[in-house]
Amino acid sequence: MSDFTIYSEDAGKVRRLMLAYQASVKAEYVVLCHRDGSIIAEVGSIGTDATPLAVLSTASFDSARQIGMMLGGENFQSVSYGGENRSIYIAPVDQALLLVQIFPGSRLPNRIEDFNRMLVEKLVDAVPAFTQNTSRLVR
Repeated sequence: MSDFTIYSEDAGKVRRLMLAYQASVKAEYVVLCHRDGSIIAEVGSIGTDATPLAVLSTASFDSARQIGMMLGGENFQSVSYGGENRSIYIAPVDQALLLVQIFPGSRLPNRIEDFNRMLVEKLVDAVPAFTQNTSRLVR
């Protein structure tokens, strides 16, 4: 597990940003997690413990990065999957964090990359520690 701290004031900012984002893109669930799979913040619900989702999403994203390296250094910026009932979009927030987003239906919202990028920018502005060395922060 990570040594990651988010102070209550920052947690409030993050939650408000994530709730506004969830409503605007009509996500069922949004989780901000550390690359070790620790959940930092979440909004919405998937009806089950989200820890395995965070861990597997991290593994999936890291696998995609490795595939990119095998293809000559391609730097994949996100990973997405579409199922019959739900779709998922996984993207980094700097090096240590990931945003995992679950949507109802088999398709992701139009322009999800743009919306995700705006949320990431707002999260980093709200909590600059997200882009600092997170190994020394305390939870």
